[in-house]
Amino acid sequence: MTDLLKRVQTEIDDIHAFFTDWVNGTCPGDEDTFRTNALDHMADNLVVTMPAGRSFGKSDFAGYMSSIYGTNPDFKIKIRDLVLRHHIGSAIVVNYKEWQRNAQDSDDPNNGRQTTMVLRELGNNGFEFLQVHETWLPPEEVENGDFSF
Repeated sequence: MTDLLKRVQTEIDDIHAFFTDWVNGTCPGDEDTFRTNALDHMADNLVVTMPAGRSFGKSDFAGYMSSIYGTNPDFKIKIRDLVLRHHIGSAIVVNYKEWQRNAQDSDDPNNGRQTTMVLRELGNNGFEFLQVHETWLPPEEVENGDFSF
């Protein structure tokens, strides 16, 4: 695994761990904690497209996340199979599978998503999320998926 891929993997794992802690209510629920751990990593013109096709930006995401703090102590996320697809200048495109267990906002609480993320590499060794696009994994893959995380 290259250094860049390790850094991207850490960034993606860290933000999903934060989202899990936020929804679980196991981290502080204040605005500064959310800004530092999530919003500061997102471009102002971020676009997120969810598996069912709904798209939203950074401010909509912030509003939604603030409304679900601590609402689901059983929610878990596991990131698997991250692959670096493109690295052009400071732009990076990755694919990964996001597995969710006990998700309350999904038709199936145990689900899987194929995610494409576009990031920008920042000079301070960090990253900024530019775009996230998720699609549902095929039902047979989810049915045979490992939810023991």
